Amino acid sequence: MSDINYKDRIKKLRKFSEKNRLCFCIAMALAYFYSVCHIIAKNKILKNCIIAGASLIAVGVIGITVVYSGLWAKLTSHAGSAFVSKEMAAADSEALGEDGADEVVQSVDMVAQITPVSKARKSNSTISKNKDYSSFDKSAWNLLLVNKQHPIPEDYSYTLGSISGNMKCDERIIEPLNDMINAANEEGIYLKVCSPYRDLNRQEYLFKKKMKQYLNTGKSFIDAYREASSVVTVPGASEHEIGLSLDIVSTSHQTLDEKFGETDAGQWLMNNAYKFGFILRYPKGKEDITGIIYEPWHYRYVGREAAEIIYEEKITLEEFIEKL
Repeated sequence: MSDINYKDRIKKLRKFSEKNRLCFCIAMALAYFYSVCHIIAKNKILKNCIIAGASLIAVGVIGITVVYSGLWAKLTSHAGSAFVSKEMAAADSEALGEDGADEVVQSVDMVAQITPVSKARKSNSTISKNKDYSSFDKSAWNLLLVNKQHPIPEDYSYTLGSISGNMKCDERIIEPLNDMINAANEEGIYLKVCSPYRDLNRQEYLFKKKMKQYLNTGKSFIDAYREASSVVTVPGASEHEIGLSLDIVSTSHQTLDEKFGETDAGQWLMNNAYKFGFILRYPKGKEDITGIIYEPWHYRYVGREAAEIIYEEKITLEEFIEKL
């Protein structure tokens, strides 16, 4: 597989577009003021009218430039991902599974292809004003917000611990994870962790593989990038890379799909995971906030106190962090 330096390509495209916008605005301004000067020289009576008109047009040009710049930034940013339908998600799962069943288990974060979000949107949820958020520190390791708008900090460090075999996660969440699995077992629910930590190289491999698939269909680099990032999380922005997120299924349902949420195991997790510090990271109906489709298998550790509030108020981590 040829290496795709997508980061450099995106930077070049952004710089190119910025130069185009700047040149366009300068050219328009020069042409306009040349015309103004020409008219004023011939007819001084129009001077006041022209000055007023020039002000209005200048404001209009600035407004159009701002809007245009914003739209382009959204199209080329990491946030420019799109909502994936159930059919497309299924097709992509099959495509990623071409190297075997384990490929599907270890691979994708399905990303929503909704209107790009530059930051977490305000929620319509009614969070109790009596909740005490003053005791939380959003810089704490367990509350680290990681998404396309908030990539993993370069200086972030952690220690991995072994779950079983070659599966690993942040060692600080192993005890609550085991407690949760044991509690589920006692109630006849047999949970199974299928995709915990994966490193940057693995994430880059999955992303480049998907990029190449789209490029081979004749799509432009930008279109391929946008579509690939709607299926595989952009490297450096996946919670799996910091070992705090886990894909959890059960021994009776091991497929990463929405149907898992309807199973006894899926329902148990939704109603009990918070007791052990875990939250359903991408709940249904919150796609416009998380930027990710509903994933009933994806759980993230945030600590018991934060998890309890998030569960009770039916909010997301993005909404919780906004309150701190």
